[in-house]
Amino acid sequence: MKVFIAGGSGYIGRVLVRQLSLAGHECRVLCRNPESERQRLAGEKNIYPVRGDIIEYTPSQLAKLIDKSDAVINLVGIIIEKGTAGFEKIHVEGTRKLILAAEEAGVNRFIQMSALGTRDNAVSRYHKTKWEAELLVRNMKFDWTIFRPSIVFGEEDEFINVFAGMARFLPVLPLIGGGHGKLQPIWVEDVCHCFVKSLSMPETFGKTFDQGGEHALSLRDLIELIVSAMGRKRFLAPLPFLIAKIQAKIFNLLPIKPPFTEDQITMLKEDNICDSSEMQDVFKIKPLSLHAYLKRKFEK
Repeated sequence: MKVFIAGGSGYIGRVLVRQLSLAGHECRVLCRNPESERQRLAGEKNIYPVRGDIIEYTPSQLAKLIDKSDAVINLVGIIIEKGTAGFEKIHVEGTRKLILAAEEAGVNRFIQMSALGTRDNAVSRYHKTKWEAELLVRNMKFDWTIFRPSIVFGEEDEFINVFAGMARFLPVLPLIGGGHGKLQPIWVEDVCHCFVKSLSMPETFGKTFDQGGEHALSLRDLIELIVSAMGRKRFLAPLPFLIAKIQAKIFNLLPIKPPFTEDQITMLKEDNICDSSEMQDVFKIKPLSLHAYLKRKFEK
């Protein structure tokens, strides 16, 4: 199958493209710098980076790149708006353009990456714009599938690695809101396994799948697990939501990538967990636990 992937040069995208290639699919990867991507992919088979951008390109320009593809996968998304076009432009307008492009190119299979917590009455702007994007996909006449992963961990993630990096240098780690909010981290390889399998599974057409790992963990439990796997001991200091929001406002004024944002703090006020049994049953998968992953990662 010929698959067009938007966001295929990102952290999750790179894993997905590798899995697609190993499964025998031909991948056309949309990226801003195809030359750099070709160098990174030297020696890889059936992976073809193409220059493009879902924000700057028109649907017709994208359609020319998608032409002759059998399926489109949209992974494009951001968690921090600073330095980007923003949630609405990227999540909503970007998805709208890609849908129009796929229609113009005559593609009938469309897979969308959303996020766990996305819903009609979401409290964060991130989840609200992800919901708007989902509605666009649901109204398509195509064979669509939507995946909603929780926090995705892996070698290049920006969640586990952030806390591990802090634990290497800081004696005290902050627990936003006391660290009570629950998360259900899932391994990037398991997330991508479902995407690849769903391409040719009619039973997944018109369905939305929540993706969560083996265990739900509070933020405190998660950080303690990371620190323990590293063989370190660190003091965890509760950081009230109000103080955290003030810090986030200050971070946003500085010329740096903020360690956390106001919108992320809003998300931490509620649990981000799910029943992943349907995912496990449909895709015949038992998610790798974060504990097993960390043990393997820090024993290297």
